Amino acid sequence: MKKLATLLAIVMVAVFSAGVIVAADAPEKATIKEVQKSKPPVTFNHKAHADRIGKCADCHHKDAAGKEQACFACHKAEKTGDAASQKDVMHAKCKGCHQKEAKGPTKCDDCHKK
Repeated sequence: MKKLATLLAIVMVAVFSAGVIVAADAPEKATIKEVQKSKPPVTFNHKAHADRIGKCADCHHKDAAGKEQACFACHKAEKTGDAASQKDVMHAKCKGCHQKEAKGPTKCDDCHKK
């Protein structure tokens, strides 16, 4: 029984530290600029978000760990196939998280700074 508990503890540490290790390599800032039509691009502290969330797959949901791509690699200006538009994804994911956590910007000009 002790061996099973020890093995389980090792697996848990490996699983939870993997996100932190990958987050350590996260870029400091990210800018979403590919589909802007009337609003300025959105720049945010990517590293702070990666450190806080700890799991890159929460946002980079289809990418293998360490091979995360920019959002625009899948999410284009318009919905394509089963991939939602970048605007819809950002508003649902980012703004939705900020509203749920009652923390962070939720108004247009809070993200799209002039």
